[in-house]
Amino acid sequence: MTQVFIVGFGKFGKMALPRVMRLWPRARIWIVDSNPKALLEEGSLPGIRVLHDGPEFLFQYQEAIKNTDWIIPSLPIHLAWKWLVLNFPGPKKVKTISPPQVLGSDLPFALKMGKGLYLSRASFTCPDNCPSPLRFCFLTKEKRVRPLWKHLTQKKLRQGSLKIIESRQLAPGVGGYPFKELKRIKEEVLRARPPFFIGTSCRCHGVVHGLTW
Repeated sequence: MTQVFIVGFGKFGKMALPRVMRLWPRARIWIVDSNPKALLEEGSLPGIRVLHDGPEFLFQYQEAIKNTDWIIPSLPIHLAWKWLVLNFPGPKKVKTISPPQVLGSDLPFALKMGKGLYLSRASFTCPDNCPSPLRFCFLTKEKRVRPLWKHLTQKKLRQGSLKIIESRQLAPGVGGYPFKELKRIKEEVLRARPPFFIGTSCRCHGVVHGLTW
């Protein structure tokens, strides 16, 4: 049975739930949030509700999650980065660093917030019903030559390595990736020399964090 983990049950998690149910009507759906009030809302809809920090839940129970199970990040932090920090192999001490600004130098939107770099091909707020067309912008019809995740993978860094998880468009406004992508990044960092930059990106939007040790 397919399992789907909606991590974060605020505005975007609540929007994702019925769309995920239509996509996988027989799936076992887990809803993970650290806010008990969030889990009580939309109580008539099915789903196994777990009161827990999302990244820590995936870290603690990763052996029970199959490679083919799906992760829907819908919380206001970069899930893959946080999960990687929790999984970082000891005894090295990991430190989060800011990614180089060059990653967003040729994009219409690049915002450094905390230690994260938030990137977008759009300089406007995208509609929730965007189906993420492959070759053009849904709103402006502007031509898009290549998706942002691929654009980032082709960036050259002066030092360190950059690895990107592609967030697949599962439904309008809902993106995610199979759990094996998190495990892949975990293996990548074991072979890497610092600094290591991790990003999650769909066709139009992305976020990148850096780690060193």
